[in-house]
Amino acid sequence: MTVHIVTDSTSDISKELAAEHGITVIPLTIAFGTESYRDGIDLSADEFYARLQTTKALPTTSQPPPALFQHAYEHLTSRGDVVSIHISHKLSGTIETARAAAREVAPDKITIVDSTSVSMGLGMCAIAAARIANAGGTREACAAAAESVAGRLRIAVAFETLEYLRRGGRIGRAQGFLGSLLRLKPILTVTDGETFPVTRVRSRAKALDELFALCAVDKRIDEIAIMHTTTPDDAAALAERARAARPGVHIHVGRFGPVLGVHGGPGMLGFAVVEGTP
Repeated sequence: MTVHIVTDSTSDISKELAAEHGITVIPLTIAFGTESYRDGIDLSADEFYARLQTTKALPTTSQPPPALFQHAYEHLTSRGDVVSIHISHKLSGTIETARAAAREVAPDKITIVDSTSVSMGLGMCAIAAARIANAGGTREACAAAAESVAGRLRIAVAFETLEYLRRGGRIGRAQGFLGSLLRLKPILTVTDGETFPVTRVRSRAKALDELFALCAVDKRIDEIAIMHTTTPDDAAALAERARAARPGVHIHVGRFGPVLGVHGGPGMLGFAVVEGTP
């Protein structure tokens, strides 16, 4: 039976990647005051970041309405099974909405997976599941592939400031960095769906070095993702270094979408690796 893969827009999967792998992406919502936009549909990244840097009030984000999940699940389960992979439940209520919709539509045909991650950490979980689905794998095999990637993710994210995370209420275990940063650049990781502090560096160049250090692990690396909000040159430079250090490893280079941009702000740069299986 055909298996269809669903994720949400916090995966930051580009439209091209989604089309290539046959992934359905359910959009979250961004609101500037009374104006609401569907993530990745109604507002381009360029428009969003330009507006973010000039607005006085921080925009807000919200999970998809249940009807979006219900519509997608009804359509897809009429043609096969579904594996729906989402942002960590510790960061958003999106997965609970997905679970409720799955119970309503076809609980025997839909498997919900918590990626315990976000952005291309989540994205690489969804892509792994889609590869199995496109090779004719079962729903169980697709879910297992996503869970395997989730368990092998290592992520580091450099910020210009933690102010956006603080204002958005997503500061997590990095709370201790607030008030003592001065001009330092904070670097956080995402572990088991929460943000944790890693280190603080004094320059953007040092931040890139710290992110690149993920490539220096002794373990095999299966895949790499490099993401940015407003610094494509930094992302490209990191990708070149990663290609030289890990020839033959597939590297995704992309952009944090508006939902992640609300909480990370301009200058955010992320580096994620999927370690190889033992």
